[in-house]
Amino acid sequence: MIAVLAYWYSDQQVCVRWRNTLSDVFHIRNGTRQGGILLPTLFSRYIRELLAEIVTLHVGCNIGRLFINVLAYADDIVILTPSWSALQKLLIVLEEHIGNIDMVCNAKRLFV
Repeated sequence: MIAVLAYWYSDQQVCVRWRNTLSDVFHIRNGTRQGGILLPTLFSRYIRELLAEIVTLHVGCNIGRLFINVLAYADDIVILTPSWSALQKLLIVLEEHIGNIDMVCNAKRLFV
């Protein structure tokens, strides 16, 4: 299964549609297709250690009887905290882990 996925994602040909015009086909060598059905599963597998570390910090919000401090789906991560200091603690962990897995956060999409 891993060999199939590796081939599938290493030999992708795509084109770009803008209005009613299609670009020429070109190759992309890594990443998942935008909107691909496997994206949520692959992304959550890729960041599983990061998610586990954030959850074990026990810093977050109680919603009803449920404790939540991180939500992840597709290529998005949401961090929930009750205070600025708690948010800073989780962001430090996030920053350390994303460097280890060669991931970049889009700071323009940070909402507080």
